[in-house]
Amino acid sequence: MREWRSLWIELGTEMAFFVVLEACVALFWSDNNLLLLVSAVICAVSLARWHSRLDICFFLVIGGLGSLAEIGFVQFGGWQYANPGWIGIPVWFPLAFGTTGLIGGRLARTLNAIWDKARPVGGKES
Repeated sequence: MREWRSLWIELGTEMAFFVVLEACVALFWSDNNLLLLVSAVICAVSLARWHSRLDICFFLVIGGLGSLAEIGFVQFGGWQYANPGWIGIPVWFPLAFGTTGLIGGRLARTLNAIWDKARPVGGKES
């Protein structure tokens, strides 16, 4: 029972981190420096909470690849940002995207653990 409850608490914590990051981007997008600072704080707190090798990999790979893809999309005219900074993307984007990747990885693992726990005894699913 304790493990079941801790999984749901972890899921709630992960969702809370995502909602805070999303709200900050929605509220502060027009001030790149403020959002860079806020994103850095959220990123630091997230990495302090979740810092396994897999967590760091999610952060770096998603943040890096997402930013490279975004730069390409912007440079080739796919879209543009209302408040661009460096190379057409806001300076806070890599941190926010990497942190979202980290949170997404945690959410996927927690949901998988919840589903595994909810699976009928014997491991067979319908």
